[in-house]
Amino acid sequence: MLVAVCDDDRTITDYIKLLIDTEFRDIIQTKIYDSASDLESSILKNEIPDAIIIDICIKNENGLEMLKRVREHIPTTPVIFITGYLEYCSDIFIDFNPWGLITKPIDKNKLFYHINKILKYLTLNKPLSIKILVNRQNIIIDKSKILYLESHERKVTYYTAADKYEEYIKLDNAMIKLDNSFLRCHKSYAVNLKYAVDLLKYKIVMSDGTKVPVSRNYYDNVKKMIFKHKASKIGL
Repeated sequence: MLVAVCDDDRTITDYIKLLIDTEFRDIIQTKIYDSASDLESSILKNEIPDAIIIDICIKNENGLEMLKRVREHIPTTPVIFITGYLEYCSDIFIDFNPWGLITKPIDKNKLFYHINKILKYLTLNKPLSIKILVNRQNIIIDKSKILYLESHERKVTYYTAADKYEEYIKLDNAMIKLDNSFLRCHKSYAVNLKYAVDLLKYKIVMSDGTKVPVSRNYYDNVKKMIFKHKASKIGL
């Protein structure tokens, strides 16, 4: 899950990122924006976050006006508003259906409460398929059929038991389209835990016999997540 955090005060965005990275590090990535216009530009390039945390007033910009302009691109994206001035907040309940309103200084318990609501919503409503661009054509593939992903020369290859699909995209951006059943294990690889059979020394054995590399930087987390996944399957 990707969360966009937008505020012109870097101490606020860095603090929110620290809280999220500490509490949700295995399931949430954060991307910081210093201006509403930067976030708008990103959204217009179809870099859509799963949720947005944004200050209502950002320098000379208005976060609400920016969100109105890009609404057609993010009609269902959950938004949490932050503000230091409650008197400017009446319009958000008229023009938006916010998932949360947090006043400064940031209360981490309130932040976590709203984020957990969004996580639950996205888990229940996450699409079962993803759209990828192959040879300039959009195709739909079933996420549950993807065994693993490999990044090479600006392309990501999605491997299924029956086929493989290549898309010009960064692995980080490809992962955003997936869910937390997919685990990054290397700068160039990610696996679907559903098909991870065993973990050898720096290799994950997949159900089709493929051995996917695991780098040293990812090894401890991979070991923990594979054990956690296997335990959940037997009810531990």
